[in-house]
Amino acid sequence: MAQVHAQAGIPSSLRSRAAAVPSAPTTAARPNQPNRNAAVPTVKERLPSTRLAKLLLWVFLIHVGAIYLFTRGFLLSRSVLDSKSECNNTNLDNSIFNPHGQDQKQECWYPQQFKKAIVVVIDALRFDFVVPHHDLPDDKEEPYYLNKLPVIHNLIEKQPDNTLVFQFVADPPTTTLQRLKALTTGTLPTIIDAGSNFASSALKEDNWLSQFEASRGQDRILFMGDDTWTGLFPNVLTANNSHSFPSLDTHDLDTLDNGVMKALGPALEDPSKWDLLVAHFLGVDHCGHTYGPNDPHMEQKLGQMNDQLEKIIKSASDDTLVVIMGDHGMNGHGDHGGDSDDEVEAGLVIYSKRKLVNASLLDRLSLGDMLQYTKPIGGNVYRTVTQIDLVPTLSLLLGLPIPFNNLGSVIPELFLSAKTPDNAIRDLLRAMQLNAAQVSTYFNSYMELHPTSDIALAIQTEFGGLFEYAETFMTTIGQDRRQQTTENLVRALRLYSGYLRTSLTSCKRIWAHFDVPLMAAGGGILLANCLCLLMHITVFKSVGMPPNLEKFLAGGTLLGIGLARHLKPLLLRIQTVQESSLGLVDVMIFSMATFSTIGFVLCLALQSQTFAKQGSWNPLRLIRWPPLSGFLACLFIFVNCLIFASNSYIVHESTFIVGFLQTFGVIGLLFSLRVPDKVERNKAVVLTLSFMAMARVLSASTVCREEQGDLCSPTYYASAQQSVPSQWSLVTLVGSGVITPYLIRRLLSNTKSLNGIGLIWIDYGLRIGIILGTLYAVLDFEGSKADVTRNANLGNTFEPLMAGMNQNGKYMWIKNILVRLAFGFALLVGPIAWWYSPLCMDIHAEDVPVEADSPNSHNNAASTNRSRRNNKGSAAPATPATKRTIYILGYANAFGASYFVALTMLFLFVSLTQKPLGAIVLTVGLAMISCLIELVDIWRDADFAIWQLGIVKRIQSETAALESEVDRGEGEAALASASTESIVAAVMAKHPQPPTSNLLLPSVVLSLMGNLLFFATGHQATLSSIQWSSAFIGVQNLNYIISPILVITNTLGPFILCAAALPLVVLWKLPPKADKFGKLVLFPELTRLCLMMMMHQSLVLVANMFFTGGMFRRHLMVWKVFAPRFMLQAGALLSMDLVLVAVAVLVILARVVKEVAQVLSVNII
Repeated sequence: MAQVHAQAGIPSSLRSRAAAVPSAPTTAARPNQPNRNAAVPTVKERLPSTRLAKLLLWVFLIHVGAIYLFTRGFLLSRSVLDSKSECNNTNLDNSIFNPHGQDQKQECWYPQQFKKAIVVVIDALRFDFVVPHHDLPDDKEEPYYLNKLPVIHNLIEKQPDNTLVFQFVADPPTTTLQRLKALTTGTLPTIIDAGSNFASSALKEDNWLSQFEASRGQDRILFMGDDTWTGLFPNVLTANNSHSFPSLDTHDLDTLDNGVMKALGPALEDPSKWDLLVAHFLGVDHCGHTYGPNDPHMEQKLGQMNDQLEKIIKSASDDTLVVIMGDHGMNGHGDHGGDSDDEVEAGLVIYSKRKLVNASLLDRLSLGDMLQYTKPIGGNVYRTVTQIDLVPTLSLLLGLPIPFNNLGSVIPELFLSAKTPDNAIRDLLRAMQLNAAQVSTYFNSYMELHPTSDIALAIQTEFGGLFEYAETFMTTIGQDRRQQTTENLVRALRLYSGYLRTSLTSCKRIWAHFDVPLMAAGGGILLANCLCLLMHITVFKSVGMPPNLEKFLAGGTLLGIGLARHLKPLLLRIQTVQESSLGLVDVMIFSMATFSTIGFVLCLALQSQTFAKQGSWNPLRLIRWPPLSGFLACLFIFVNCLIFASNSYIVHESTFIVGFLQTFGVIGLLFSLRVPDKVERNKAVVLTLSFMAMARVLSASTVCREEQGDLCSPTYYASAQQSVPSQWSLVTLVGSGVITPYLIRRLLSNTKSLNGIGLIWIDYGLRIGIILGTLYAVLDFEGSKADVTRNANLGNTFEPLMAGMNQNGKYMWIKNILVRLAFGFALLVGPIAWWYSPLCMDIHAEDVPVEADSPNSHNNAASTNRSRRNNKGSAAPATPATKRTIYILGYANAFGASYFVALTMLFLFVSLTQKPLGAIVLTVGLAMISCLIELVDIWRDADFAIWQLGIVKRIQSETAALESEVDRGEGEAALASASTESIVAAVMAKHPQPPTSNLLLPSVVLSLMGNLLFFATGHQATLSSIQWSSAFIGVQNLNYIISPILVITNTLGPFILCAAALPLVVLWKLPPKADKFGKLVLFPELTRLCLMMMMHQSLVLVANMFFTGGMFRRHLMVWKVFAPRFMLQAGALLSMDLVLVAVAVLVILARVVKEVAQVLSVNII
């Protein structure tokens, strides 16, 4: 009969645990075929991974509920008033404002100054794109985005009295939808509005576009451009008066602009068909997203805009006001959404063929404290206005009422065009008082609806009295003509302007209404959940999941649902809760989370009583000092939470993460030096040093945020002014694509696990997927650089082909097919093949010579002699005696190898969504994960070897003690009755089990690696660092299902990859060898690991909630630094939870465990 052995590939220190593999008959099933004779687990033990998934799912749902409640209280959108301004609701019938003897009853609020208006929005038109720069050094190459709008430069130089140029400052978030809302309503957005940038709904607030329709009629409005407008104003901009085009395809630079230009020409030729023309170009914005501002495509696009502006200005009549503006700017990489200077500073140009500016009067009035100016730009200084200031200005100039919710101030320069200075001052004063009265009316209405709000308090204590004082002063001078001097009129201007500016500043400071009870509810249930997880990790570490836990959780949840309706009236009796917007859904979520948490604690308490009765549990375990690695894990988590106590720490968080990992490397070196085996010790030292070196290398890949200043040098893109990858990153990507399959192959070969799906996937599937992804990256890079007029590197033969690789190019389908095939390998071909044959094991048969002194050798020799005699003396040579031996290849790493192969499929998918350098970073991250799991295995073997050595020493000590008693004439009877077996039994009774390695520190390290890879893949905790271009990988146009998945994977992929790798800490090189009871205890340690990672991320989020929503919610940097970091942490926590539940445990781990249990007849619990 053939013998079956577990083949080598098991580390030497593990062989003592795994070598005694039960001999199997020759009918043993092949590794990838289920053994039908395998023992079937009982019902309770059948699916331990399912029970673990249920526990993790409960934790995930608690996290969702906590984040929902806290977000409801912290990221509230502002209250919107539905009131509308009307022409007859403000009538300032005063002789001060009727110098021309006009009949004010025929007017609305202010005499109409222009009959027509042309509003041109050039998306992302940054201020420095607009103004001339004459002070550039001769030895420095001029950027592609400067001095490319000569038509505006000519207006500034040749028609200064007809042209006004402003630095147009936006209020963050600087996303198009929110900017259009502000530019039409005059309101302030909140940060939560940024999430709706891709789903515009009808704007219900009062706005100047709707006012224009009510005044002139819908048929007098003509629109062309971004379809965001038609989404905001569906009742104003219909198919009859608009030409809208899709706007979110950032790779498409020309389709929308070409459509606008096609409709603009006929409109300019026949202005009798419209009174208001709105044109919104998007090419500059898309060029920035795709290539960055400093790129030849930007020069070409700005030149195209210059030609269109020239046509518009030439065609404008004397009674037409031309407004050219950007809705926001862009940062050095062409992105926007945040609040850096480059993102908020757009350009505004106002032009008319009539005289607009009375420069001499403006200087004589000395309105310096009412006006703000820029620093010198291009040798000149320009005025600065906020974007919402355009709303009251444009409304009054067109004879419309100012929108009811407006907070902007009129731009003074545009109301000083009267012929005499006295009339000009009175015109401006009238506009300013109308503006102030409208804002005061808005605040009074707001205070009536929200009498206890912070804004209501500010109205009463900070700025409400300013308007009353200004009105009193106006009444005083209005009653006496002699007091209407220039000085008094200017003083009145200052009073109204001061009121408007002070009210706006106060609103910006306290606009967001924080719902403290909701924030406290969210933070409280999250903290309680963390304490539950800590209790399970520390006290019940050898249990896994207590029995009946699911029943306790389900019972607590149902009880919470039933009591929610009765709990709400009780909560509303609390004074602070009465002012909250707490709804029934909020109470239900809080109640379900609270009572299910109570059920969890009760279950653990009952389990502890059971253990206490059995004598296997001691309450003092709660206060025992944790082992060294557990203490270090807690220390890392504590310090990580403290990062959120300072905005400076958050800004430089990536540096702290590298510090954590380097500290772990130093600790790893100390752990490695205690490894008994010299070869393994040297290997551990090399792995630790490699881990530290790779962490340091990854820290060099970064993008910078504005607050880092000169302390950061961006390396992720080709330059600070471009969003395209560098050429060296493409070369490195090609090299890593060749090396990665080879290194993974070597890693699996070390445990004889390069079999089955492992061999096929690594050699073919993964390799082909990486090659396809690399080809896509190269073609995408070359296509973005193939500019026929400026790039001659490719030669005339290939330039048209490469240029066709651009978005909407005729050859773009080639690169899209390549990356789609790569996605197919990562998401379809690989997973399907792995699911049907997941194990990396095989059977190898070999004829082994029989030793001379073995019993089989005598039998074989006898049979050989008999055959010789039967051969009638023929001189046949002697055949050596052999036996047939069957080896199971990959036995020592049956769990880990299969899981690792599945992890590489997820790695391929995530890397395909990254930029070239991001894919390289993830490759290095996968190497760091490999080093970490190898280190954990070596340390685990070392702990076992040290335990064995301790047992031997104790046995020798017991034996020596007995012998010394005999030498002294004592203990003869004890020695006589003692034997080696009895001494060993006595020692083993005191130390029955080898120590379980504390794996909590590696869990924390993997969690921190997710942060490191996030920063190294070109991300920061800012809205502007989101790589929106990933939404178009493999798709021609924006897809509302695929594109969000790609963006989320690109952003949170590092966290997803590290979370999915967590089970490898336990599974790597763990042989499927049952204990003396026929069971393999696996899931208790896996449960602790998963809960530890969840607890780490949860505690970090709790700290973020405490500092952001508690201590620093009125901090100057709350919306710039703290809030985006909270949003990132919430996304990271939920993504890691979901991956642990749905991918790591419920799919990959469950499939691996089930297959190993069936093939090797092991009962895994």
